[in-house]
Amino acid sequence: MYCLSKRSNGFFYVYYDSTSGKRTCISTKTKYKAEAIKFLSAFKDEVKKRNESKIDSIFLNDFIAEFINYSNTIHTTKTDKAYNQSLSFLKKYFGDILINGISNGQMIKYFENRINESSIYQARKDLICFSSCFNYAIKQNYIMNNPCKGIKRFKIPEKQPLFFSESEFQTLLRFIDNEVIKDMVIISAHTGLRQMELLTLRWSQIDFKEKALILDNQFSITKSKRVRAIPLNLTALQIFTKLEINKGNNDLIFSWNGYLFKQNFIGSIFKGYVLKAGLNPKLHWHSLRHTCASWLIQKGVPIFNVQHILGHADIKTTAIYSHIRNEDLSEALSRISNNN
Repeated sequence: MYCLSKRSNGFFYVYYDSTSGKRTCISTKTKYKAEAIKFLSAFKDEVKKRNESKIDSIFLNDFIAEFINYSNTIHTTKTDKAYNQSLSFLKKYFGDILINGISNGQMIKYFENRINESSIYQARKDLICFSSCFNYAIKQNYIMNNPCKGIKRFKIPEKQPLFFSESEFQTLLRFIDNEVIKDMVIISAHTGLRQMELLTLRWSQIDFKEKALILDNQFSITKSKRVRAIPLNLTALQIFTKLEINKGNNDLIFSWNGYLFKQNFIGSIFKGYVLKAGLNPKLHWHSLRHTCASWLIQKGVPIFNVQHILGHADIKTTAIYSHIRNEDLSEALSRISNNN
C-alpha cells in the first residue's frame, strides 16, 4: 500500500510498508505533485523488480556499518576516513531508509545539493565513494542497480601544482633542524614518493645493487595498486647508504622511536618549517611530490618517463606539469615571428 502525502515543509513523501512490515516513508525530494507522482511510479516499479529478484533489504545505517568493516580490510586509513566522511553526509541526507529505495534521480539531487552547500570537489569525492559502495551492495544482493550509474564525474577547475623551486628547496632545508625529517624531505623530492609510501618504506624495498626502490604493495598499497620501481639518483643513494649504517633491527627506514610516523604529525611539522623559512604557506608535504615532477620536466625528462616514476595510471595526470617547460613552445612560435 502506497500513499503520497505532502508535509508541512512542502515536500511530498511516499509512505509504504517495508518487507519487514514496518510502515516507513521516503522523500520524493520535490514540492511539485507532478514530479512526486513520477517518483512514486518509478519507486513502485523498483519495488516490484526488487521483489521479483528476491533482493535482500538492508537499511542505510546497517549497510554503512557493514561497508566500513569491509573497507577496513582493503583500504588505507586515509581512504577509510574519506569513505566515512562521505557516507556520513549520505546518511544525513537520506536518513535511515532501505538502500534499494535510493534512485538515480535522488542521487542527482543529492549531488546538486552537495555542490550548492559544500563544493564541487566534495561532490566529486562523494561520487567516487558512493559508486564503489553501491557496487559492493550489488554484489551483496542488496540492490539491483547502482543509483550512481550514468552520473558523470564532475569536472573541476584545473589547478597549477605548487612546487618548490631549487632555491626555495635549499632555503627550506636550512630551516629543518631535525636530521630525520630533513632526510625524508630530500628523499621525497628526489623520488616523488607519496607520503604513505615514504612513511611505510622498509629496508627490504631498497635494492642497492640495482640502485632502485621497489614499491611492491606489501606494506602500503600504491594508489594505482601496481608494483613499480623507482631508480635512485646519487642524492637518494647517499642518504640511504648513510642511514643503513645505523639501521639497527628496525626494518622501517623512517620511524619515531621505532614506530610508524603519523601522517598528520609529519604534515604539521613540515608546515612549521615552511612558515619558519618564510615560504608560500600553501606549500605542503605533497608539494614535494609536485617538486620532483616539476624538476624532471624542467630538465627535459620525457613526460612518459615522469608518469612511470610517479606511478600515474593516466598520462593526463602527469600532463598538468607539462606547462612548466614552455621554452619548446616559445622556440616553436619564434620561428614565425619574422614571417610578417
